[in-house]
Amino acid sequence: MSVQATLADAPPQHDVSPGNPCPFLRALVAGGWLNDEVEPLGKVRDTIVRASGRPLPGAVIVAIAVIANGLTPAPLLRNARKGLRLSTLRGGPLDKRGSGSRLIDAKGQFQAPELERLASFASPKPLPQGGSELGLSLPQITAMMDANFARARSTRRRVDRAMMNAEWPVLLKFMGKDAADGTRYLCVEEVQTLVRDRRLPGRVVERLGVGRAGGCGGAAPSTGLNPDGNDFNIYRV
Repeated sequence: MSVQATLADAPPQHDVSPGNPCPFLRALVAGGWLNDEVEPLGKVRDTIVRASGRPLPGAVIVAIAVIANGLTPAPLLRNARKGLRLSTLRGGPLDKRGSGSRLIDAKGQFQAPELERLASFASPKPLPQGGSELGLSLPQITAMMDANFARARSTRRRVDRAMMNAEWPVLLKFMGKDAADGTRYLCVEEVQTLVRDRRLPGRVVERLGVGRAGGCGGAAPSTGLNPDGNDFNIYRV
């Protein structure tokens, strides 16, 4: 199945603000699991934990959400009382302002050259069923993050490199796959689908299950992906 045909069969997405720069959160908003405006901290915590498919320190997620819109008393109190504003994360204390992957620009647009750059750090990973696909192991992700930090020499903050460790390596845990040789890796094809199309792999959608924001409950609708999320074959080796 072609990329165009698969996306044509996928359900409509919710709008995502350019002010939300995080690909994973953008996909959660587009899929309807989180609200792009204000979302209670408990809902944010529970949705991320459910998407991860593993135990996570909920208190840490809540603490990050409290500071995400600003470090002055007003936004801290507002977030603690009312919730996280996903549409105004850009420019906040967790925004690396160009020190990251640059896959999404300030207008919320996908940058294909940056995906090609990301893919240059990847290598073919052997699939258990045979064949291979481009993927990023943890050492390759670390090399990419180091290179991202290095190229932002004129604008970076020291904390930006530390914040990266809570992004791509965590995404590896959430969305990673296991190669035939046991290597955990991020599939480049799935990263493209996440960033460009704001769609999560089918296995993550299955974990999220019910509770789409603004919906009426029931099972989460299909994303147009098979359970492994492998209908997008641009980066299949």
